[in-house]
Amino acid sequence: MDQSGNGMNGASRTESKGFHPLIVRKADGFCVYLPEWRVSGVGPSLEDAYRDFENKMAAAELNATEFGLQALTPKAYPSLKKSAILQELVLFWIKVGSTAFIAILSIVLLLPNISAALRHNLKEIIPKEIFSPEFKDPRYWAIQFPSQMNARLDRLKPEEEAQMRNEWNKLLGRTVPIFSPLGCPSETKAKAKPGHP
Repeated sequence: MDQSGNGMNGASRTESKGFHPLIVRKADGFCVYLPEWRVSGVGPSLEDAYRDFENKMAAAELNATEFGLQALTPKAYPSLKKSAILQELVLFWIKVGSTAFIAILSIVLLLPNISAALRHNLKEIIPKEIFSPEFKDPRYWAIQFPSQMNARLDRLKPEEEAQMRNEWNKLLGRTVPIFSPLGCPSETKAKAKPGHP
């Protein structure tokens, strides 16, 4: 009874300071462990493990008091864990933010060079005007274009000219009925037959 009472007093004393020791059951006994102080007690029974833990805890507190280390008592384990996670998150977001800032700054600084290079390349690839200025002048289509076409047609041989007329007549014979009104094909057929009024 006395041993269990001492063990419980040790446990309640650490819990009153905000520490909660862990109890680990092993095949050959128990282990009571306080992660914040890295103090553990082992024994074949839970009472023996608490007694060993209490002795080691008292020795650790005595050393801390004797050597003036009580100011260095660590925070409880859960708060240590939370602060470590927060610190890692802050570092992560600082790295992400600085990387994004450097990338955006580099793009902004290089933007004039990129746009100048693109303009230079586009000028070489695309001509200034797809159609020359003379194509925009109506006089070209009214005078120059027909004369150029006639000059080229005059250079055709007689068999080439006959083939050209044959091809154009065939093309017109196939396309005109498509674009003409519905009554036109019958009218043309009627006019083509001799003896009809």
